[in-house]
Amino acid sequence: MKNWLDYDNFAVFGMGRSGVAAANLLAKRGKKVIASDTRTLDEMGDVAGQLDDGVELVGGGNIVGDAEVVVVSPGLKPNLAVFEELRGRDVPAISEIELAYAATDARILAITGTDGKSTTTVLVGHILEHAGVECVVGGNLGTPLCALVDEVSSDGVIVAEVSAFQLWTTHQFAPHAFGLTNIAFDHLDYFDNYDEYVGAKRQVMQNAGAASWGVFNAEDEHIRSWQHGYEGRAVVYGLSEEVVEAADENSDEEADDTLWLADGSLWARLDGGEATQWLPSVAGLPIAGAHNMLNLMCAAGLALSVGVSLDEVADAATSFKALPHRMEYVGAVDGVQFYDDSKATNVHAALAGLRSLEGDLVAIVGGVDKGLQLIELIDFLREREAPVVIIGEIRERLGSELLAAGYPERDIYTADSMQEAVEKAYKLAKPDGTVSLSPACSSFDMFDSYAHRGDVFQQIVRGLS
Repeated sequence: MKNWLDYDNFAVFGMGRSGVAAANLLAKRGKKVIASDTRTLDEMGDVAGQLDDGVELVGGGNIVGDAEVVVVSPGLKPNLAVFEELRGRDVPAISEIELAYAATDARILAITGTDGKSTTTVLVGHILEHAGVECVVGGNLGTPLCALVDEVSSDGVIVAEVSAFQLWTTHQFAPHAFGLTNIAFDHLDYFDNYDEYVGAKRQVMQNAGAASWGVFNAEDEHIRSWQHGYEGRAVVYGLSEEVVEAADENSDEEADDTLWLADGSLWARLDGGEATQWLPSVAGLPIAGAHNMLNLMCAAGLALSVGVSLDEVADAATSFKALPHRMEYVGAVDGVQFYDDSKATNVHAALAGLRSLEGDLVAIVGGVDKGLQLIELIDFLREREAPVVIIGEIRERLGSELLAAGYPERDIYTADSMQEAVEKAYKLAKPDGTVSLSPACSSFDMFDSYAHRGDVFQQIVRGLS
């Protein structure tokens, strides 16, 4: 198959950040580029000013023109008619990360999963910078890869968060190493079914050869199975040595390196050698919880792939600052602790954060109903005897399912605004208890983004005091 940059004529669908970056990269490489968006030119605002002179911009629809290849926005769902049209014309659709891969000789470390991928990505970047490795960080969490490829030399490293929305239109993408955090029900409002979503995630390793590195979470049943048949260097990590060893024994390919948590310390066995303790205590780290220890071990495995030692990883971990809106401690009001986990936009992520909290709990849950199964979250909250304040579009459904599961009606509350939700949760909280914003849902029914939702929550909490 030809390198994508061997073609001359391109179309770019969607003028968000990744579309603009892709169009500009193609123009810099001397390609003919027609960029389009379903918005009108007026609705696109200053997009034209962000594009290189060689890019033709068209509004009001997705325009193929005489393009030999189309770079598509991650916002375009797989079931749209335009993809059937492209297949009928034998015009390949590729993602922006696929184009970036074709345009660089730098090593790419790709991190994907349902939850934890942003924290892991930023953590890898922090570790590499601490170790003196030339690197840039971007992808799904921030700067598009096409805007980064000319910012790093061929000896450097691109640390990339990659999402299922980007991976399903990859064909040649073959990162130097990939890290897999976990797979859980999510984005069923984008993909037709769960299997399609899982398959998109797995495409991160579709071209992985013997020279690649794969970092596998032994705690996740999907990811455990993906180790089977993998030809590259396998790093397997988990929350106990037993889990890691069991995953290895059940695979037809033995792990080269294993990482695990035991008695509050992090351990490793590299190249099948002796077990060594590489981080004596996780208690003093700026990130906490089992989910974050998994993120740290995933980051460590990726760092190993570019020559960083575990001693360097341990040293860097002590100075890492956690990302906002991910179990972020907001403060205490009259002894009640408040946490902002607004980034927890699915059940799996919300549970990971809630399980890290001890003591009496009140949960603020809700937002856009993505059709996810809620029973695991309901069971956890019922076991913790936690009052629940429900916000957003999902209020009626979640309230009904709580009652159907035997949840006490006295512990179910609804709120029309975040202000009302925080005030109710504060009144319900016991002295020295905890209130957590753990939505398990997207934010777009009431807010611009999960960050906006978290910012509003924090502002209201600070107003209580």
